[in-house]
Order: sequence, then C-alpha cells, then structure tokens
Amino acid sequence: MRASIPLAALASLVACQDGGVTPPPASSAAPLVPAPTASASASAAPTGSALGVGLPRPKRPKTREAPSPEKMREYRKHLTEGRLLAGKSQWPEAIKEFEAALAVVPGDAPALTELGWAAFKAGELERAKTSNEEALRRTTSPKLQAMAHYNLGRIAEERKDPKTALDHYRKSVALRPNETVEKRIAELSKKETAPAPPAAEPLPCQTAAVKIADVCACLTKPEPGDPESPRSCEPVKEPKLPRPELTLLEAQTGVFQTDWILVAKGEKGFLPVGKIGSTHNPGAFGIYEELTIPTVAEKTAGKTTVLWFEARHDRHDSDMGIDEYEEETVRTVTLCVPPQGKTTEWKCPLTVPVERTYIRDRMQLEGFTPDAETRKLMTKGLPIKEGWALEVKLGDGKAEVSVTGGKPPAHVAALVGSHPL
Repeated sequence: MRASIPLAALASLVACQDGGVTPPPASSAAPLVPAPTASASASAAPTGSALGVGLPRPKRPKTREAPSPEKMREYRKHLTEGRLLAGKSQWPEAIKEFEAALAVVPGDAPALTELGWAAFKAGELERAKTSNEEALRRTTSPKLQAMAHYNLGRIAEERKDPKTALDHYRKSVALRPNETVEKRIAELSKKETAPAPPAAEPLPCQTAAVKIADVCACLTKPEPGDPESPRSCEPVKEPKLPRPELTLLEAQTGVFQTDWILVAKGEKGFLPVGKIGSTHNPGAFGIYEELTIPTVAEKTAGKTTVLWFEARHDRHDSDMGIDEYEEETVRTVTLCVPPQGKTTEWKCPLTVPVERTYIRDRMQLEGFTPDAETRKLMTKGLPIKEGWALEVKLGDGKAEVSVTGGKPPAHVAALVGSHPL
C-alpha cells in the first residue's frame, strides 16, 4: 500500500530572531551511524551496515510544475529586495515586496514566513498570524516550521498570551534547536508555576459508529473555515490485517492532510483506536511526502497479543531559491493490543520512531548564481548527513525501547525504557 503526497517550499529560509537574519543551521554533520541486526520476531531496528542502507528511495510522484526561469528570477528579485528592506526596518515596503514574490509563486512557504515576520514588526498582528499559519500548512521543512512557530510565539507574546507563546516556542525548538528561542522559553517559564507536560494527541471521532462509512464521514468533516471540497476516505487493501474486526482507513482529514487510522469493531460499534501514520500535501513543486506500511504482524509479549505495524515516511523538499534539497526517511513502529483481561476495547498504547536518515545537499541547478543576500541564507558545510536508530523488543506484557545508533532528539529519547502493554 502506498500513498504519494506532494509538499511545498521553493526558496530560502526566514528569520527566527530579531532583525530578519536567519540563524546559522544547527550542527548536524554527523555521519550515518552503524545499525545493529534486528531480532527475527520481537524487535525492530534498521537493517544494513548503516542507517538507510538497503532502503530504496520511493518513486517520486509528479508534483506541481516548476516555475519558469523567468518567474524564478522575478521571485528572487522581490524576495531579496524584501529582505534588504526588512534589514533596514522598512517594514511596510518589505511587506509589498514579499507580497510581490507570492504573486509570482503563490503559497510559497518561505515568502509567507518572511511576510509574517514583516507584518509582525509592522504591528499588523492578525495579518502576521494568518501568514505564518498558512506557512505551516504549506511546508514540511522542520526549519521553516520552527521559524513560523517562533513568529507565532512572538505574536502571542505581543497579545499577552504567554501560554500560547510557550507552546509555539517549545514546538519550535523541538523542530530545530535555537538559542534565541530557548532564551524566550526560559524567560517565560520563570512566570509559570508548574508547566504541564505536553498532552498526547487525542484520536478523532471517539463516538462509536454503526458502520465504517459513518467513521469516514466523521474523519473527513471539514473544520469551520475549511473549503467544502470532497475528501476521500476508504479502507486500504494492502497490507492485509490479521484480524477481521480491524479496518485501516486512508482518510483525507484536512485540506493538505491524509491520515492512516486503525478502526476496530467492538460491542458498541466502530471506533478509531490508533493512527499509524500521516502525510501533508501543500501541492507545491518538488516537495512531497509518501507513506508506506510494509509490515503488519501479530506477535506476542508473554501472554499479551500484540499487533505490530511498521510504517515508512519519506519526505523530499526542494529549495530552488537557494539551490538546496533535503530528503528524510523515518521508520515508525506502532503497537496495538486487542481486548484482553479487563480491557474491552482495542488500544494502540505505543508508537516509536525506530530509524531516521536525513541528507541536505546542493541541487546543482544550471545557471544558478546567488546574490549576496541569497548566499547568507545558503547552508554551509553541505552535504549534511545524519541519522539515529532505536530498537523495540517485546517482553512479558511490555515493550522495551533502547537506542542502538546515533543521538535521537529529546522527544524521541524520552521513549527509551519499558512500556506496559
């Protein structure tokens, strides 16, 4: 089973600190690390002599047609002029240039984030919020998402909403560590009495339905303000599930979002019990996400039966404005448990990213000649390659998670240890 989703970003990166200057990229030139041999039936870890080795790249689906060289020149001209004006704190004039860039390449996430920052500095807070939120929907680049969250945090601070500001800042540093953002978190945290840990993402549609079609209708219902265009939702044919009471749905749950939702039929009807993966589709040139689910197997953890889902998420993002691209592959294991003992419903208590491989390098665009401002935004030290690996082993009614290679980020490292099933 395969689904292909195109994603968005064309140019360069935007400010995550005052003055409109992009902070230097976090140190991430670590080589790919060796991966151990996986256990045959009760663990998941990368195969091959190094992370990503033996993982064939997926066939890239067609994405939106690339802008012509003439349009790209016009786009870069407006983007560069906007940055120059922003550097001089001429915010209204900078806004006009970023708007002109977006007129050439509509929906471009870097330009949207630049516009959002300029609007914030100009005091147009609602416009700044709208632009940065649109940028988040239009990109999968962790750097751009981190910058947009930072900008939204600044807007929330300006509106005297420190709780929302902290939420955005924490999302920002989780995507990309940055000293400027960490300082603002530290400052706001002093005013918090007891910061609450981040809550797990709740599953949608938690009222039992009479039939699968009712679950689909709930999953695809547009949010207020979303376009009313039809959204698809259907059971996937591959992989085949080993339990007849289970259905895996591929559902368009948002304007750009597709989720793979596991639904179980219980005494009260059909109910979503777990999310196996998702993709985001802004529909821009050269950017896509793809999800495949190569493995679904029934295993045992002592006396506990476990349904083991393994998913692979591939992301490609082309930044034509700075002649760079990045590719990322993340493998994830989700464990689901049928009704056992006093438990009367299916549940999926654990999802673990078990492998990540990442590369950022030059696209080698023909005729690409960056100006001085563009050079400031180009990533130094390319190619950048990094990766990490975890292993999941099933024990007696539990799952043990351990690091087997590289240095995973804090939110992934937090999963290391024993998890009851």
